[in-house]
Amino acid sequence: MRSFIALEMPPEVKEFAAGLIQELKPSGADVKWVQPVNLHLTLKFLGEVDPGATADIITALDSALDGRTAPGLNAVGCGAFPKPLAPKVVWLGLGGQTDMVAQMAKAVETAMEPLGFEPEKRAFKPHLTLGRVRRPRRGRKAPSTAPLSRALAALADAAGPSFEADQVVLIKSTLTSSGPIYESLHRVTLG
Repeated sequence: MRSFIALEMPPEVKEFAAGLIQELKPSGADVKWVQPVNLHLTLKFLGEVDPGATADIITALDSALDGRTAPGLNAVGCGAFPKPLAPKVVWLGLGGQTDMVAQMAKAVETAMEPLGFEPEKRAFKPHLTLGRVRRPRRGRKAPSTAPLSRALAALADAAGPSFEADQVVLIKSTLTSSGPIYESLHRVTLG
């Protein structure tokens, strides 16, 4: 089963993100937008996991998060990876106690390593993925992303709600043609 560990986002953040997606859609870029109900902050992508390993993952996750407090965060600004003028992943930024989130992600990463999960090679950058720019089909020209880049620039300082990220969830992800279906397998409430 395909799985990952994430910080769950409260409804007000999902609503704010949904509004931003509606502002970005008219750009005409070919983007696969994330359903706001599925928005989360990934701490560790596990990939394909043997269902028999779930108990060990839960034990390691509980241990890694024991005694941790919920970071205070705020949704702030839109951008794109690798850069706004060449967008591939459109994101909503997070501010506030992101250092605590980075430490939490590192603790989860360290806890998962003995279970055979490879450490992430990229630096941890807390963000919520709003959408992914699709590659053009063979022989077709992709729509220009310049209007999307301009829309992102206009929303670069968009200020969203502040919140406490107090729920870490182990999620099973089932991929379907209409998008992923997420199922919570285990939840940890941070102090």
